This record gives sequence, structure tokens and C-alpha cells, in this order.
Amino acid sequence: MGVYVLVAFVVPVQAGLVFPRSNWPLHITLVRFDTRETADDIRARLDGVLPAQLGFDVLIGSDAQFGRNASVPVSLVEPEPALQRLHTAALESLGPQVHLPGAQHNRSNYRPHVTHAGTRLLPGDQVRIRQAALVDLRPDNDPLLRRVVAIWEPDSDTE
Repeated sequence: MGVYVLVAFVVPVQAGLVFPRSNWPLHITLVRFDTRETADDIRARLDGVLPAQLGFDVLIGSDAQFGRNASVPVSLVEPEPALQRLHTAALESLGPQVHLPGAQHNRSNYRPHVTHAGTRLLPGDQVRIRQAALVDLRPDNDPLLRRVVAIWEPDSDTE
């Protein structure tokens, strides 16, 4: 089974980027999922949906602690209808053929944030959501690496 996450990187990246699981570029998670489908199948379903949803700004809010024992420092993203629509569109496009292990964090319980990773964003920072990226969490069955397998950018008239 493939393990994937759809994210919006704070600074755009290129498809094919490989990085260690311990060194993620700053990003906002849109949805994490498991599937028996290939990355190409996932990409085909998202191709017609994601570009029209991209090209908006979000505002970084206060700091919080997530994860087990509240040990993960994050910067919350202020509520933004366009980000919620992007999250919902991705969920709907992925459909019932994917397993959502963090389902309790989706839809109305979606709490967008940017995990502090060496660097961080500050309250009041504005981030342009200019691409979505599909990241394989186990490329070549290696749980220590991550690989960007697909990128979507806004339709030209929305940027």
C-alpha cells in the first residue's frame, strides 16, 4: 500500500525532490492518505481539480503544540475559506478508495499549520499557496525518505 501526503510547500519545490523524513521543507498538510493506487492514478484524479483551487494567500497565526504529549511546535494558519476549499476538494477527489488514517483531522476538524523545522514562520507572516505537491512517504519502500511525485500549480488566470 502506498503512503502519501498532499501538501502546500511554503516555498515551491520541483517534482522529483527527495529529502529525509527528518528534514521536511516548511509546508501545510492538506491531507494524508494510504492507497493501493499508483501515484499516476492519484495524479490523474487530482489534475482536473487542484489547479483551479490554487493561487491565494494565508495568514500565519499563533504558535501551538501538536502531536503526542504536545511535543511538536507549529504555527497555526488563520482560518481561510480558500484553504478549506482546497482541503475539501482534495478529499472529495481522492474518494472512498483511499484510507485516511488521520480522518479525525479532516473536514470541519482540519487545523492547518506549519510545523517548525529548523526554521519557522512568525505570526503575521503571509504565505502564497501557489502549488500543491503529492509526496510519497515511502519511496522505493524506504520509510526514511520522502519524494515529491507530482506538482500542481494554479490555472494561469487565478495567479
